[in-house]
Amino acid sequence: MRRDMPGGRDNGGLGVSSVTNIAIAGVGGQGIILASDVVANAALCAGHDVKKNEVHGMAQRGGTVVSEIRFGRRVYSPLIPEGEVDVLVALELLEGLRHVHRLRREGLTIADDLRVLPAVRPPGAPQYPDDVAERLKGSARQVLLLPAAEVAQKAGNAQAANTVLIGALSRHVDIPLEAWKTALKSCLRPSLLEVNLRAFEAGRRRAGRGGQSPRRGRGGAGG
Repeated sequence: MRRDMPGGRDNGGLGVSSVTNIAIAGVGGQGIILASDVVANAALCAGHDVKKNEVHGMAQRGGTVVSEIRFGRRVYSPLIPEGEVDVLVALELLEGLRHVHRLRREGLTIADDLRVLPAVRPPGAPQYPDDVAERLKGSARQVLLLPAAEVAQKAGNAQAANTVLIGALSRHVDIPLEAWKTALKSCLRPSLLEVNLRAFEAGRRRAGRGGQSPRRGRGGAGG
């Protein structure tokens, strides 16, 4: 892996090539599983060994969904150790804040600047924090916030916000561009491919310009 990329963790000290750990978090219905399928397929196309797992929670009710992808020369477990996430991709701000503690100290968060308020708030449950974006930016060394849903809408479909974020991710991991495009073709129906390719390229452009960062927060997470 190139030195300027996140990642580069040895796989359990076994003397094998570095392993990159990606976590994708959001709420049910945002396309987290599809996004993780694209990442895993892209890594496979690039010749990596890949492991993937998902935690669905109450996904059918808009609850938390987390998918983890690990890739490298040899990967032995699909589970990312605590504090070893290289890149956290968050499709919703509060979900990003919930999982940012899992980052390596020098890890990167890529997040949609989106708030999804719960449809029902039980009595006594805390309110959605007004300062969630600032808290997220203060919880990690590198945070890239993107208006992914807005960018996806301009590309032709607001539901392709997950693909916008995957496009941004592609700037920060060592997987060739052609592998990403091949993965998109493999994971998407032909009728959805063109709009998602546009969303992917738009995400890459936003990440190349820096979005609203990456900016340094007050301290590291997961160190």
